[in-house]
Amino acid sequence: MISRLLLAAVVCVLASCKPAPHAEWVVFEAAPDATIYVDPSTIKKEGGRAEMWVLIDYASPQPDKTGKQVMSDKLRYQYDCVGKQLSITDTSAHAGPMASGETINVNPDPPVLTPIPAGTTAEKMWQHACGITAAS
Repeated sequence: MISRLLLAAVVCVLASCKPAPHAEWVVFEAAPDATIYVDPSTIKKEGGRAEMWVLIDYASPQPDKTGKQVMSDKLRYQYDCVGKQLSITDTSAHAGPMASGETINVNPDPPVLTPIPAGTTAEKMWQHACGITAAS
């Protein structure tokens, strides 16, 4: 027979074991050919680094590196907030919109640290993830 204390402990542990929350994609930038979404709940900052998950939803099918058509890409960006650089550490290409449908490929390339050009969407995303206010 399970004691009340042990049962209470088991219930307490089980109650705290919730599934991971679903992504809450928020439009970051929209253009006629694609919409870029970010999931604010995935922004993590530590020291001079930050990371954030991004989803690119295309208006029409785009060829990926394997030659297959994709409608969306999901990527995890890592940022050097001090050095103004980024790398893409995780990727997945999807046949459907909003990272739905068949996963066409995952992580096709190793991450490469890349400088972020001024005046680009990449710079706006870096500012957002790193909490940097754009100069007026």
